[in-house]
Order: sequence, then C-alpha cells, then structure tokens
Amino acid sequence: MRSASKRHGLALATLFSLGLPHGAACADDTIQVWTRSSADGRKTYDTIAEAFTKKSGVRVEYFNAMTDFEQRLARAAAGNDLPDLIINDVGSLGQFVGMGIVDEIDRGKIAGSADLHEAAWRGAKAHNGRYYAVPTSAQAHVLFIRKDWRTRLKMPVPQTWADVQALAKAFTEKDPDGNGRADTYGFVFPGSTTRGYAAWFMSSFLWQAGGDFIRPAGQDQYKSALTEPAAVQTLNWFKRLLCDDKVMQPNAINATTQEANQAFISGQAGMYLSGPYHIALFDKEPGRDKVEVVPAPAGSGGKAVLAGGELAYLMKTSAHKAAAQKFVEFLISPEGQSLGMKAPAGGLPVVRLPVNKKVDVGATYQDPRWQMVADEYAQHGHALAAIPNWAKVQQVAAEGFNGSLARCSTAVQADLQALSAKVDEELARQKVLAK
Repeated sequence: MRSASKRHGLALATLFSLGLPHGAACADDTIQVWTRSSADGRKTYDTIAEAFTKKSGVRVEYFNAMTDFEQRLARAAAGNDLPDLIINDVGSLGQFVGMGIVDEIDRGKIAGSADLHEAAWRGAKAHNGRYYAVPTSAQAHVLFIRKDWRTRLKMPVPQTWADVQALAKAFTEKDPDGNGRADTYGFVFPGSTTRGYAAWFMSSFLWQAGGDFIRPAGQDQYKSALTEPAAVQTLNWFKRLLCDDKVMQPNAINATTQEANQAFISGQAGMYLSGPYHIALFDKEPGRDKVEVVPAPAGSGGKAVLAGGELAYLMKTSAHKAAAQKFVEFLISPEGQSLGMKAPAGGLPVVRLPVNKKVDVGATYQDPRWQMVADEYAQHGHALAAIPNWAKVQQVAAEGFNGSLARCSTAVQADLQALSAKVDEELARQKVLAK
C-alpha cells in the first residue's frame, strides 16, 4: 500500500494515490477526506478545500473513487487505516454504524447545525435515534429526456407510467434521431446488482405504485412489503418494458450507473430517471439544447421519488477530529454550500440541493430546472427506511429484482414471494423483523 505524499509547501494538497491513502501519513495541519465522487466532482471539492485552507490554515488531502470506493473502504477499515472524514451517500449510514467506524454526532456542538433543514438531518439519524453524520447535500430523482427526439416525434412530456411506456416505444421504433437505422432505445435501466443499483433505481416506481420494500409492523419492527399488489405491478411493468416491448438499452440487466449514463450520453437511449447531479453532465453531452429535465411520472399510487443526499462521516480513529469537524462546518456553511453548487470549469456540483436554509436554490443556480428539483424533493421526496442497515436490504432486493427480470418467462408473483422471504430473513438478522 502506498501513502499519499505530503506537500508542505502548497496551500492545498490535491493528491490521490493509485492505492489507498495512508491515514498515519497526515501532518498535524492536514486532514484526509475521502469522497465517493468522479474526477469532475473532485474539481469542485478542490475549490471547497482551497477556500477552507485559506480560512483555517488546515490543508486537505482528498481521495476520490467511484467504482471501487466500498472495496477500498473495507480494506482501509480492516487495516485500521481510515481517513479523518468520509463523504458518502445516506444509504451508507447503517453500514458505517454497524462497522463501528463513525463517531456519534452531537448536533449542538456542530457550528451552523441549526441552519440545516430538518429533513436533511433525518437522513443522518440511525435506527437507534442517534446521529452519526452531518448532512451536506440533498437531491431527488428527476426524468431526463431527449427533447430533440420527443419533439421530432411530436410526443408529449410523459406524466404517467403509460406515457413513459408510449414514449419509450416511440423512441425505440420510430427512428427519433433520423439516421435511418434501428439503433435507439427508449428507456435507460441500470439493472445491475452492484451496490443494489436495480432496487435503488426501481424504488421511485415502487413508491409511485403505492408500494414499499418493507412496512412498519409495531415498535421498531418491520416486515417485507414485496408481495403486495403494488410490488407485483411494478415488477410486471419493468418486465414488460424489458422483455415484451424491448425498449431498454442492450445489456440493461447488467448495467451499472456509469454504463447507464453512457447509454444516455451516447444517444443509445432517450429517457433516464436519475439524480440531478447529471444535469451538468448531460448539459455537456448530449447537450443542454437536446435534453430536458422534468418531474418523474405519477403511478397508480401518486407521485414519489427517491430523496437522498450525501453525509459527512467523522471517523472514530481520526487523529485530527477538531480539524475535520471544522471542514464539515465550513462545508455546511452558506459559503461552503454555494461553492459546492457552483462547479468550476469542467467540474460537477457536489452540493446538489443545499441543506442550509440560508442558501437559496434559485438565486445560486439561476436555473429553473434546479428549482424544480427542489420542489420535487420537498413535495414528493421519499426517504429510505431507518433500519439498522438499509444497504443490505437494498442489496437483497436488487438481487431478487435482477433475477426475475433476467428470466422473462418466470412468474412475477412467485419471484416476489421468494424475494419477500429473503427480505424478512435480512430483517431478522438485523433484529427488526415483526413477530
């Protein structure tokens, strides 16, 4: 394992190793921060670090990764070589708490904590009612559509599942790019089991049908909800798109989000439900003039979208806890939030929706699309269940959904019966299964 080198002469350390950064290598005036972010997101984090260093004198060594972040984290935890701070999504909270690697947070001791939206704080609260992270960013899923394809085919903006299905079929069958070849598809689906992607993506649709993965059944007790009619409806609809209509991009069943992104960027497929972090990415390619961002459709149970975000986790093993906390306090301040939203040239926002009530979305972005995202988050956002380890339930669900979709001939109800039993088994392992 190689250590990230120290650059004492620079105001900002922006090094990251091809291997794991070495926690013990940090100087007293340097903190290590790991982020699950792309190289473009890293550019924005660098501007935040530069401003923080000028204010505090504390330097920041970043390490960022996307595809193998969790594996690197597991190796670092096993080797007692964790950084001072990790910024990762809300779905990791239960896992980190279960691993025993994060400090409990006293909200009253975090400068600026009272300025944060209570909805954002709820994502940082574990099953035991205690806080183990500080919210830094929020988001809600929205629908990206190739506007140039839709208008060429004279199709309306989809409002319902039926509209989505009709537009997906048109994109697949009616040559929306006008190249004379049958080489386009209607609907992007990251159906891989990696990181539970299949369940993560399908969650908004499950909630739109009025369903859920699990249901409360008593005090801090739950049971699987995957045999309910809404779950059957949702999985049947996805199976119809994939197996009958054949409107999903090739190899959708194995696609990670990176591969799904590329299917949309390359013009292979024309509709994609995803997070607003892709607004800046898709503005570059296919291009802002070709892509529209609209609210997710309504299902039979109404409107609902996955509401997530990022949390800052302070590590128990950190030797620089005061400095790491200062960085978090800067990141949640109006200045830090604004820097995270205003990406530099070539960068992407790392604060999507601000968690700080003093930061105005419209004034900062000057983009009505982001105000729409904020409205969707506030009005239709659906948070993940507060169980000890949501990530494990999501993984079980993803494997079940993926397995059913991979076998077009199997009966959905039988598949969901088997999956429901596995979800209950996982709830039992977490000691929250209703008797």
